[in-house]
Parts: sequence; C-alpha cells; structure tokens
Amino acid sequence: IQALKNISLTIEQGEVFGFVGPNGAGKSTAIKVILNIISDYSGNAEIFGHSAREAHSRRHVGYVPESPTLYEQLTPLEILRSGMALHGIRRDDAEAWCIKWLDRFSVGHVARRRVRELSKGTAQRVALAHAMVVAPRLLILDEPLSGLDPIGRQDVVDILSEYQHGGGTIFLTSHVLHDVERLADRFGLIHKGELKTIQSPNELVGDHELV
Repeated sequence: IQALKNISLTIEQGEVFGFVGPNGAGKSTAIKVILNIISDYSGNAEIFGHSAREAHSRRHVGYVPESPTLYEQLTPLEILRSGMALHGIRRDDAEAWCIKWLDRFSVGHVARRRVRELSKGTAQRVALAHAMVVAPRLLILDEPLSGLDPIGRQDVVDILSEYQHGGGTIFLTSHVLHDVERLADRFGLIHKGELKTIQSPNELVGDHELV
C-alpha cells in the first residue's frame, strides 16, 4: 500500500501548518516519515535543513502522537525529567521547570501520581507538557486536541498560540476543520495519500468543494 503519493511541502519557521484529512488519509504516516519512525520511503524529509534520517535533527523537536503511550509506572514529573535528559537539557531548576509546564496544562496537582491512575484527557495534557518542556524549536502534534474537554481544548489552543508568537513552529494534524481554523496560518488538505491543496483557513471558508 502506498500511503503517501508525491507529497511536497515546506513549512516556514514560526508558522502553524495544519494537515487536514479524514482518518486513513496519510496524516500520521507523514509525521512518521518526518520523525524517521518510518524509514522505508523514497524522497527527502528535512528538519531545519538537516536530513530527518539523522537523529540530531530531532533534538528540540517536541512530538505528541494521537494516542500518547506514557510509561504507566512513572509519574508525570518523572516523564518530563526523562524528556529533558533525552534532549540533553540540563537546568539547575529542572524540577521547577517541569512543574511549571505541568501547571500550564493544569496537571501540576498530579505531578507525583502514577500515570496509570490518570484519565485519558489528563495523560494527553501530560504528553503536551512533555513536548513543551524540551524548549522545542518545532512542535509536531498528531490530533493534539483529541480526548480533551472543551475547557482543555481552549487551554491548549491558547498555549500553542503563545508558543507560536514566541517564534515556535507547529506542524499539526486534525480531521476536525474547526481546530485547524483556530490555529493554522496555512493548511494542507490530504486525501488518500495525495496533497490536494494548500490554502489559508480564510480561503477555505468560501471553497464549497472542500467543505
């Protein structure tokens, strides 16, 4: 099965780019190529000018999959500390830095509870905090608002908007057009592995063929 077909796109630094399409369109596959989770492909993928096949290209890249799998026996604080260690980040205030991001996602009160005790929505927030704690230059988010209640969704949108305004770059996927309209500067519509169009959300509103 050819999951992606001749996709070519460039995401600018400081941009929020949304990848929109139905389930099975190839959104998650594209992310796996960017992160070299899938390496059997033709063509090139680069992160900030470095081949995505090189491990160092993923330093300071935050990633949250659609269904995060966190080590259930660890606490959110331990998970964030391990993320910092994997990215080679050393801070004298490492624990306070982790707590800060857990608090930002309203999960600081469970910082020392085991992940297996947390709800799906709470675990999703922990995964987002884990992505942010490494001070990412790029955030790659697969359905980042999935599993969150309406208040949680708005909190995440606000944090991501603040991150972009600080110069951060975001590549996100969603099958919910409204999520992309709230966040993205541009979006690409993918269907059956093919990139059909790249537009701004404002351009999409009047395009009845895509709605």
